[in-house]
Amino acid sequence: MSELVILAFFFAMRSCEYCKTSGIKRTKLLTLGNLRLFRGRRELSYSDPDLSRADSISITFEYQKRDERNDVITQHRTGDSILCPVRQAAVIMHRLWSHSQSSKQTPLCTFWGASTDKPLYITSTMILSKLRAATSAIGIDTLGFSADDIGLHSIRSGAAMSMYLSGVPVFTIMLIGRWSSDAFLRYIRKQVQEFSAEVSKRMIINEDFFTIPEASHDDPRASGNRSNFAARNTGRDATSNPVTARFSLWT
Repeated sequence: MSELVILAFFFAMRSCEYCKTSGIKRTKLLTLGNLRLFRGRRELSYSDPDLSRADSISITFEYQKRDERNDVITQHRTGDSILCPVRQAAVIMHRLWSHSQSSKQTPLCTFWGASTDKPLYITSTMILSKLRAATSAIGIDTLGFSADDIGLHSIRSGAAMSMYLSGVPVFTIMLIGRWSSDAFLRYIRKQVQEFSAEVSKRMIINEDFFTIPEASHDDPRASGNRSNFAARNTGRDATSNPVTARFSLWT
């Protein structure tokens, strides 16, 4: 479970992507075949002795909630012995591939019991129980929230918050987390103490502001604004405008 959770964190995964969940989901559960490890630019096989020494991991998300297909996301080695998507992916891949029943279609959440060859699966209920136990062990005085505040989406939320606090550009957060809109902003929690770190210092860098005299303060994107070309050249008489007419000739 720890291997899955760490891997899920670095890719801001939804729970239905890395563990068994109840109900019918459009998102496809990740399998062994969706993981690819690279050392430099060379892709490593599942049985490669250098698997744990890979530099990066690429995951193909075949089908997602936003209907995106075969979306490939890459993360790199962190240098940490535990909190590293590459190291944890290598452990998962080695463990699954070493079992005689495994194939590229084997879900990442698969494991086998000691007394049976029947595949078992890590479920969202199991993951949630461990997350809440860890939260209780760390304590509300350190975290500022209790185990009851933790949900399966906390991994995705925590990934977005971690990237934001580390200064990762917004567009990178969106691409890694596979957000197609600004919906990811719901996961950026302004109540986090570190959220506004350094903001007050930056606010006094420019002690005064100078506004250019007679400069327009209107938003040129607004409909009807005299600086909005689209607003001035639309409608039935648009072709009577010489600029529009010339543009129509060019196109």
